Parts: sequence; C-alpha cells; structure tokens
Amino acid sequence: MAVIRTALALMCLAGIHGKSIHSIIGPFVSYAERFYMCEPDNHSLRWTWYLRASHYNPLKPNELQRLTGNVTIATDPLDNNCWIKIIGDTRSNNQWKENALVCHFRKNAYRVIKENIPGFYERFFKMGDDKDARHFKPRVYEVDNGTVDWGSPNVPVIPYGQYRFRVLIGKAENTYACWVANSRVVPRPGGHV
Repeated sequence: MAVIRTALALMCLAGIHGKSIHSIIGPFVSYAERFYMCEPDNHSLRWTWYLRASHYNPLKPNELQRLTGNVTIATDPLDNNCWIKIIGDTRSNNQWKENALVCHFRKNAYRVIKENIPGFYERFFKMGDDKDARHFKPRVYEVDNGTVDWGSPNVPVIPYGQYRFRVLIGKAENTYACWVANSRVVPRPGGHV
C-alpha cells in the first residue's frame, strides 16, 4: 500500500516540491496525418472522403489544423437510423496493434458524430444546412483550407501515441462507408482535466 501511495504522490504536482513523473495518459491534443478509405477489394462503397490535412506544428500546439477536400454521401442520408463503428488501432514496436479501442453504436450515427467530434461536424456538415436537421443529405460536402478542431468533449483523457481510426457506417447489414484517419495524440501543453 505504501508503494501505491508513493507512486501516486510522485505523479501529482500538488503537495510535492519537485518534479512529477510524466504520465502516458491525460489531457491531449490530437491531429490528423493521413486520410484514406478501407473499401473491400471486390466493390466500392457509397460514401467516400478525400481529405488532406496541414502539418501539425509542435511549436504552436493550439493552432488548429487546416483541411482541404470533400466528404461525399451518395444515395442514402446519414441519419440516426444508421449504425457507426469506430475501431482504433495503436502503433507499437513498428506495427499496428488492432482493436485497441472499439466503439460500436447500433443507432444514432448522426448524433454520435455531432456530439463526439463537433469540430469536424461544424466544419463539414453544418455549413449551409438547416441547423435543426437530423441527417446529412446525400451530396458532396467540401472544405477548402478550413480549420478543424479534433477535440472530443466526451473523451477528456486518452493514452498518448499514434492511432489509426477506422470509421464504418451503414444501415442494417449494409456498409456505406469505411474511412480511415491516421492520427497522433500528444499531451496538451499545460493541460489539466
């Protein structure tokens, strides 16, 4: 028990006159490095994204990243009847460790996007649409050098590192999209939960 108290005391700054042990989990800044699709070999999916992100500047960690490209939702709207599955793989020992984080929402894909990545939602889907809409209409959503905040209000802390997020969206047994975003999660400068 004394060992646990000592370890906890060394990790906390309050009440200690000295240096703390840096954690591998905590408040974070995330940024995207690459976007692509993970379509099956035998056919293409209905929804696509073609995005390019600006480089992250570690000397200016609070500067928002800029995106250029488009998200295309073809034929069927993305609404709360759709399911969404987010699979996060981590990079360790020069290889991907699959399924480190898995979130599967059997309904409410629209709400999941709006509440969990509001910066992406605001940049792409809210622009020009009815603010009270409960779906993303089939069309091409474009952005040209627009800033995006990758913060997630429902995830205050996360392990730092390199991630590959696979986002699958569909309805019933049909998969409409399989999007991939390679990203990094770094400590927020001076950040506290």
